[in-house]
Amino acid sequence: MKITDVINSLQELNFDLKYEVKNNNELYVRVKSDQIRKIVLICVDLYKFNYICEFSVVENETSASNKEATINCVFSNSKQGYYVICSYTTDKKPIDLSNIIYQSKLFQREINKEYDYKIKEVSGTGAYQVAVGPVHAGIIEPGHFRFSVMGEPIENLEIKLMYKYRGIEKLCQDINVNTLNLMFERISGESSVAYGEVYAILVEKLLGVEVSTEVKAFRVVLLELERMYNYMDDLGGVGNDIGYSYVAKKFGYFSEVVHQLCERISGSRYMRNAIVPLGINIDFNEMKRNDILDTLKSLKTRVFSIIKMSVNSVSFLDRVEDSGMVSRAMAKKLCMTGVVARACNLKYDVRASFPYELYKEIKRDINIETKGGVFERYKLKARELKDAFTFIEKALSYINVDIKREKQEFCLKEGLEAITSVETVKGELVVYGLTGKDNKFDRIYFKTPSFTNWTGMSEAVLGEIIPDFPLINKSFNMSYSENDK
Repeated sequence: MKITDVINSLQELNFDLKYEVKNNNELYVRVKSDQIRKIVLICVDLYKFNYICEFSVVENETSASNKEATINCVFSNSKQGYYVICSYTTDKKPIDLSNIIYQSKLFQREINKEYDYKIKEVSGTGAYQVAVGPVHAGIIEPGHFRFSVMGEPIENLEIKLMYKYRGIEKLCQDINVNTLNLMFERISGESSVAYGEVYAILVEKLLGVEVSTEVKAFRVVLLELERMYNYMDDLGGVGNDIGYSYVAKKFGYFSEVVHQLCERISGSRYMRNAIVPLGINIDFNEMKRNDILDTLKSLKTRVFSIIKMSVNSVSFLDRVEDSGMVSRAMAKKLCMTGVVARACNLKYDVRASFPYELYKEIKRDINIETKGGVFERYKLKARELKDAFTFIEKALSYINVDIKREKQEFCLKEGLEAITSVETVKGELVVYGLTGKDNKFDRIYFKTPSFTNWTGMSEAVLGEIIPDFPLINKSFNMSYSENDK
């Protein structure tokens, strides 16, 4: 179904609505607040669109006591690659859509700034609660986990985050667009490159420009190197949490080799400030190309021999098989994304559905599993690792010349808006931008993958025992900082 088909169907409703197509793949529909439920039902039930997020765009003081807010509900057609953004204005709380879209309540809680909530309690014979955090033994950010247990099985898990609310979306409004990429990259350290990439794509979309094929190809190299060391860490973390120290140490070593490679080619172990709007901020030449190819060649066989050894180990399988399960229906209900969703047989990957950079040319099948457990997430990350090696090799074949560092100054007109997405190591990252005065944004909104995936982990632990929580948690490996934005 094309965007024009959606427009024609909406016009048949005879609603008082306004619409506009922007940036080729974004349909903005503005309706009255009492019509939004009908529109949402059409998007979800009739068109089978994916629900992405809900957020407040603009707030205007209408009086001393009233504030008007524009609420955007975002949907996507992953088969055709376009977004539908339905907006309405209200001086009250957002219209309750939770009986249509379960996860709407999560986003509306964020809009209403309801960061604190009552912990659910489980009562009955043998029931008790176990509190973990918010301060943990490791060097990690705070998060509180409240287990409600009946005997040994977990009956309920409440996850409370946002102890370090940083207000990054607000800070983004006060920073010149030419340096804003540095703020984006600090939302989640594990995904610095992906956040730099999404900002570059957003700006280039607003400007209506494209970078060269060579730059697109090199950006893919950087993105896949980031995916590579993250999934090496994840696979090693699973090994560590089941006491498989050999696997844990091997993947720790492999990850360090990739980190050192990243530092050699970009000057940063996390490749920060490498991807910038309209170009890249590092030089690339034949010496760096050979360094990448030689390093990956030396790693490839060893990495997959360790993976093969682990998945054929009886002791390993005994801990990971049929553990931390999430059904396909529940994953869809919770709007899960990334590897943890694809492990539940949800066939969605931004690189395929909304391809960016050279992913349009470097095609592959979307990796999926069906059972949605720890083992499936492990296998998928292993397959994503294999794809990362292939993506990097193919992307480098598109680069036949040296690429020079190019960080251009640019200016964005006021009143432009766009929405874009990338596939981070955690899943789908969606960013909306509305430009304002003085070369700054009036509104930046982040829909991070961890924001919805954390609720999936609450489902995955049900019926399991508390000692298996670290293993399940590591197989998800969600980000705290993506929520504390």
